[in-house]
Amino acid sequence: MDDLTSRLHLFREMKSSIRGSERFLLVGIDIAKNKHHAFFGTPNGRTLWKNLVFDNSTKGFATLQALVRDIQYQHGLSEVVYGLEPTA
Repeated sequence: MDDLTSRLHLFREMKSSIRGSERFLLVGIDIAKNKHHAFFGTPNGRTLWKNLVFDNSTKGFATLQALVRDIQYQHGLSEVVYGLEPTA
């Protein structure tokens, strides 16, 4: 199995384990130059937090991490999956 085939297989396994699960927090981040926008939800379509805007700095990412930990704790979610989308 070549590297591309094995990566595709791992991605499909991961996607299938996330879909419909009650243990995952999904964090979607729209990446920009100075400020990023984040959305937090579950694989079942439940919105937990939206419109977080944070700076492209160490402090901004610390804010993101703190909110991820808080939401995980509040909703009993054991896993986090981050999805990134560049703005341009």
